[in-house]
Amino acid sequence: MTVMTGSEIQKTYAKALEHHKSGNLELAIRGYGAIIEANPKIAEAHFQAGRIFTATNRFDRAFQHFRAATDLRPSEAAIWSAWADAVALGGDAEVEATFLRDLKAAPIGIEARIALQDRFGSRRTKSKPATGGMKPADIRRLLGLLESGRTAEAERLAITLLRLHPASALALNILGTAQAMQGKVAAAEATFRKAIQADPNYAEAYDNLGRFLIDRKREEEAVQLFRKAVTLAPGLPSALVNLATSMTQAGQPASALTLLKRAEAGGADASPLHMAIGNAHTRLKNFAKAEAAFERAIATSNGGAPQIVALLAQAQARLGKDEAALENYDRALAMDENSPIAIGGKATLLQTLGDFETAETLFRKGFEVDPLNGENFRAFIMSHKTQPGDPVIDTMLKRYDDPALLPTDRMNMGFAIAKALEDVKQYDRVFRYLDEANALMRKAAPYSIEQRFEQVAQTKAAFADIDWHGLDIANTTDFAPIFVTGMPRSGTTLIEQIIASHSSVTGAGEVGECARAAQLLITDPKNSMKMHPPAMADIPGLGYGFEGYIRGRFPDSDRITDKSIQTYMYLGLVKLAMPKARFVIVRRDPRDNLLSIYKNKFPDDTHLYGYDQRDLAAFYGTFVDMIDFWRERVPDWFYEVQYEELVANPEEETRKLIAACGLDWEDACLSFHENKRKVETLSVYQVRQPISKGSVKAWQRYEKELKPMLDALKEGGHVAD
Repeated sequence: MTVMTGSEIQKTYAKALEHHKSGNLELAIRGYGAIIEANPKIAEAHFQAGRIFTATNRFDRAFQHFRAATDLRPSEAAIWSAWADAVALGGDAEVEATFLRDLKAAPIGIEARIALQDRFGSRRTKSKPATGGMKPADIRRLLGLLESGRTAEAERLAITLLRLHPASALALNILGTAQAMQGKVAAAEATFRKAIQADPNYAEAYDNLGRFLIDRKREEEAVQLFRKAVTLAPGLPSALVNLATSMTQAGQPASALTLLKRAEAGGADASPLHMAIGNAHTRLKNFAKAEAAFERAIATSNGGAPQIVALLAQAQARLGKDEAALENYDRALAMDENSPIAIGGKATLLQTLGDFETAETLFRKGFEVDPLNGENFRAFIMSHKTQPGDPVIDTMLKRYDDPALLPTDRMNMGFAIAKALEDVKQYDRVFRYLDEANALMRKAAPYSIEQRFEQVAQTKAAFADIDWHGLDIANTTDFAPIFVTGMPRSGTTLIEQIIASHSSVTGAGEVGECARAAQLLITDPKNSMKMHPPAMADIPGLGYGFEGYIRGRFPDSDRITDKSIQTYMYLGLVKLAMPKARFVIVRRDPRDNLLSIYKNKFPDDTHLYGYDQRDLAAFYGTFVDMIDFWRERVPDWFYEVQYEELVANPEEETRKLIAACGLDWEDACLSFHENKRKVETLSVYQVRQPISKGSVKAWQRYEKELKPMLDALKEGGHVAD
């Protein structure tokens, strides 16, 4: 434990508070954390730490610190109020019940306690706004005009009533809504703010202003308003859906689902709620749950809007229900032939199925109907070999500089432009756009390489004392999948395509279920960064669980490949669960491998280390570390493929690969590019081409631009020159 004098604690607290006020929350939390480590009985440090964890949506940590703060200062109403905010924003039913039980016995003023209890009681689902003395009949009349769409009349009546009742927050909120619906943007915003000023506890006014700002692309301001609305009325359905939607878009879908489940538990059953649930599950890759949510969104909206039907199709495509997905994309397009989600979604699905020509037609239509959608351009360029003079380059460059382009679209457009410029061999222009795209991704999705170091250290520690060859696990499955694993962009999709071209094998793609289940088996449920040795009794269930999942998706397949990148982390555990499984680890020159990662944008919430050159090199070091760990213990449990050797000697290396998978030789494995199976990775185009040496030593084109990564690889001993 760190020892700090009273004077040092005061100085550290003052500095942390300074960082806190300036918005540097990570430095602030380090300061508060140092104080708590030195003296855990300082309530102010716990209180401020709780506030930061609330602001950054790390609610479990916030609850811990607020509890500690109230234990130390039980009569401080401000701590209880901040704890209530955290519960409203991130607490489930159990957390809420615990808070209210503790609050009931809190030695704070009766008015403060009742106000906090009312948040989760009488004011849970709606506010009781200041009416300024308006008569109930006038309120009903005003609401009736608004609900019937007579917005101009509602505006006039609201103005008249406000002359009589200027303090009516309710009338101001209705007036702002009427003005917004008529397109009176400046007036509407000013009126909503007056409503909040008239009644600072009016949740609906915050929610309405937030929705108004979302429509004007002012997301950061809107999110703070949604948060305020939810803290004031933790069960207000529209505010819960709006805040949850923002959380999902910010990469926090699990927190979003906590709010959406609360709305459901309160009886909400509207299409926007189920659409938000579907989007959160999609982000979490729970595609079956997403499908069910989108189906419910359609059912509660009398057939659904084109957007919802297209999102349903998207979930079905990820579940392998390609025919149903195509039908629903066509259904959405029949509703609206210019639906951007349906156009882009169908184009992407056709791309994964190898129908590049039809996909291109749709992508180009998308460029017209949604000209600033960078994702469409990036997806299109993945399977488009740009030629000199191709007008798509000038189109992208022009739109890249459009000030209306949102950061996410500029990021996607940047990756697309870089790839197109590389296609036409304008190598000196590539990194201007590539570096900018990666910087935008890093800003949108911060990453801490220290967490990766800790994950690898904890995983190795959990497995360190297991006698892998000496263990006899009874009652395991005979299921025999072939796992293809390694760094992304190392050639894993190519290897899977080769194996899946065998007549007895089905390529399941990047399934990942087994790796996730293996991780859960060794992870402390109360601390995701803490690992423990697996319980031997649970190991057979890991294999049977994966077998059941695969049989459900591929009922007619004898053997499947799972190209799950993370399987190498848990290789020994998976082998114990499925003794007949085979493992192929793909290796590639790290300079080419990491360059290829840096040139691509990966699916949401995956490979976040890939957008910084030094982090890339550091992550590669942890990959090597884990492979060395398994090589020391179970070298006979996996087969390694070197990408450069495969492309140099395709037939020889392919024959060795097929033999290592326990398969008889078939010539079709050399014609892998003719395989028509669905491919959903970034290599969707490359694996449908014959083997080429074109990407070997590609890093030499960018030796100057890649200096941070190359230096880090040399420092780590991963390259010699």
